[in-house]
Amino acid sequence: MSRAAPVPRAPHEDAVIGSKTAATDAYWQAARAALGLPAGDYHVSTFSHPKWSVMGNSLVPLAVAGQKRGTCHLDLDFEIMGVPRRKVGDHWVVVDSENAPHCLVKVVRIDVMAIKDVGEDFARREGEGDLSLRHWREVHETYWRRQLESWNTPFSDELVVVCEYFEKLHPA
Repeated sequence: MSRAAPVPRAPHEDAVIGSKTAATDAYWQAARAALGLPAGDYHVSTFSHPKWSVMGNSLVPLAVAGQKRGTCHLDLDFEIMGVPRRKVGDHWVVVDSENAPHCLVKVVRIDVMAIKDVGEDFARREGEGDLSLRHWREVHETYWRRQLESWNTPFSDELVVVCEYFEKLHPA
């Protein structure tokens, strides 16, 4: 699955929302101090863009409760939207659609694979619905079809996705 790295560019207007603000900086600094983390950079984002899903805000409490411990994006999302990929070890302030910070998570694993290869374990880790792979495929396919339609790209279960595993660090 070797691909040339996309050329960095400014995030597209339809990119998953979330940006660094005084509130997210204050949250990051407070969480960092409470956890004894070293100074460093952090990411900010929601779980989905409201243009393609109204579920994004409903996923935030699942992450805060520690039930949601994973998320998944189309590989194309990073390239088309100009959003930098997170890496294992990165910290991420999870925000809602109003950019209000809710929790700090740390990326602990990233798997890249075709949609059809995502399994039950990752579906459970996403923490949504009845935790089944069937539910995971249903809601993600609906979201991705909307997203892909806006890019004039057909859906296929052969499309590559980036599955991020994370652990909630703050609040404890």
